[in-house]
Amino acid sequence: MSEPVSSSAVSRRAMLSASASLSAASMAAAAQTGGSRPNVLFYFPDQVRAQEVGYNGGKNIPTPNIDRLASQSVNFANGLSTCPLCTPYRAMLQTGRWPTLSGGVMNWINLPSTGQSMGDVFSRGGYSTSFIGKWHLAAGARAGSLKRGEAVTPKPEPEFVPPGPARMGYQDWAAFNFHANFAKPFYYRDTSQRLIMPGYETDSETDMAIDFMRKTSGAGKPFFVTVAPHPPHPPWRPEQTPPANLAATPKTLYWRPNVKNRRDAPTVDPRCYYAMLGNVDDNVGRIMKYLDESGLADNTIFVFTSDHGEMLGSHAKYNKMVPYAESVNVPLLVRWPKKIKAGSKSDALFTPIDFLPTLASLCGLQIPDIVNGMDLSASALGRKGAERDAALMMNFVSHWDFPETGTDWPEWRGLRTKQFTYTRWLNGAEELYDNAADPYQTRNLFDGLRAPDIIGKMRSRLADLLKETHDDFLPGDRYGEWFTRDRDMLRNAVGRVG
Repeated sequence: MSEPVSSSAVSRRAMLSASASLSAASMAAAAQTGGSRPNVLFYFPDQVRAQEVGYNGGKNIPTPNIDRLASQSVNFANGLSTCPLCTPYRAMLQTGRWPTLSGGVMNWINLPSTGQSMGDVFSRGGYSTSFIGKWHLAAGARAGSLKRGEAVTPKPEPEFVPPGPARMGYQDWAAFNFHANFAKPFYYRDTSQRLIMPGYETDSETDMAIDFMRKTSGAGKPFFVTVAPHPPHPPWRPEQTPPANLAATPKTLYWRPNVKNRRDAPTVDPRCYYAMLGNVDDNVGRIMKYLDESGLADNTIFVFTSDHGEMLGSHAKYNKMVPYAESVNVPLLVRWPKKIKAGSKSDALFTPIDFLPTLASLCGLQIPDIVNGMDLSASALGRKGAERDAALMMNFVSHWDFPETGTDWPEWRGLRTKQFTYTRWLNGAEELYDNAADPYQTRNLFDGLRAPDIIGKMRSRLADLLKETHDDFLPGDRYGEWFTRDRDMLRNAVGRVG
């Protein structure tokens, strides 16, 4: 492995200078094909692991539309969910900041607005902005409790996110904080009255996205629309799954070699996961069809990704929150016809905090100074540019809801390079895998200390990045001190907020 180079070695001034050059080039290219900044469609269903889409060799469900999108896009083969849990990913996506600084370390918290998040940047930049689907950046029904088992006083419509700073700059809103009513979805706009949509959740969100694009595309302003379907996140129950997609799902599934036996697999029906993914693929096809037929495709940046993966029995685990490939590797495609080479591939390490600076740069917008992510627009455009040598990965709390330690998913920190995955658990245990030679991560190189030089470099680089991000690697229950009982944020890793 080559000698690591710190991401902080690239000065913010140099990064901004490079971003300005790329933004100018993007704006000039857009001017030649219509005189406007590009539209952006950001589509990220929940819990889609990279290994399941067809273009990555997925075997259980065809994904012809996602595969066609891949053939027209740059494929970031190292798309990573570096804190593989719903709210932490979404906080990184929207703010471009490390969880230790944004405060997004666990689910169901009221993430404070900085006025410099994704929606803010694009709204100030002259875009019509919309968020459609699952938000999960508010406390919702969990407000009033920081410990498992505590009673919470029911509140009317707790998953309604009211207009104002909590929506982080998005102007149009058809969203919910959290629910799992896939077959009977409901949303909120600017009041707490439920907007009940007919049909399956992902279908309804595509309907609303197409309607928003249709209404705004003729208004003389570009659009930035985020579509965030909850499926194929659990629960995986037939009654919550599109019947036609479930009927098309094989009754006998392929299991990855690191699923040692079926008892390691989820006890619910995993066929529903694949049926839901098939429905996601159907809706990707609907969006592509609309963009083509409306003439918007050439001037629309289409991003397809997911917030994290799903273990599905690999390493005797299910769900996410662990450092293995099934949990952290996500599909990541970026299409921009005539600007991004169709069918190209990048091995740049792309993390959630990189979306805001990268998309802002591609659209000619200023990147806020508080952003920690890297502008990887050069990688998207097939040019040379700054990249990180290692991606910091993390899991702060050991329960998906409460700030706990030593329970369901033990806390860890780790590194991902283009070749290796290194993990240090809170109890001191360590793992190192060569992802190229061992893609199923079954041979821990710490067994027998088979790679002492690499181990030393990984330990040193992790220490550097933890220092850079102000991460003291605390036990999970210590993060309860960051929040009030209503889950409003009091502080982050560097001090009080607000």
